[in-house]
Amino acid sequence: MSALFSAAARQVHTVCGKIPGKMMAKTTSMSRLIYDVGMNNGDDSAYYLSKGYDVVAIEANPGLVQRARERFRQEISDRRLVIEWVGIVDQPKTIPFWICDERDVFSSFDATRAGRNGLKCHPIEIECVTFDTILKKYGIPHYLKIDIEGAEPYCLKHLQPMQLPQYV
Repeated sequence: MSALFSAAARQVHTVCGKIPGKMMAKTTSMSRLIYDVGMNNGDDSAYYLSKGYDVVAIEANPGLVQRARERFRQEISDRRLVIEWVGIVDQPKTIPFWICDERDVFSSFDATRAGRNGLKCHPIEIECVTFDTILKKYGIPHYLKIDIEGAEPYCLKHLQPMQLPQYV
């Protein structure tokens, strides 16, 4: 297990505990389903999976998605992990996503964020959806991790007061 797991990933096991079972098509916040919005290299998803959680991971960077599909081949086959290769924005559309060539973690829909500190980046077109599309498809997660380089408000605005994840 990598030492790179974020404190938030380690904390989820402390607050939520271990759960068994397969991912259901629709869930409630009691399901213990976790969303990893901004999967990046997959370390947080790996931690959640190692604790028995089911995960929906969302990532716009196609290189990171491909690496994660290889890394998590078994978990995907076991239906414990779903990787959605989409961006989350305010309305469904295809828009430029800036890949930071030197640091994947800086890739963003905002060219300034992706190229911060003079880092090289290049744009690609990415299909985007609204976060409520994901919520309708998979249900309300028990735990929601969002780290999408400035686009977090697009997720938060679709959370309904009566149907919130237990942990955000």
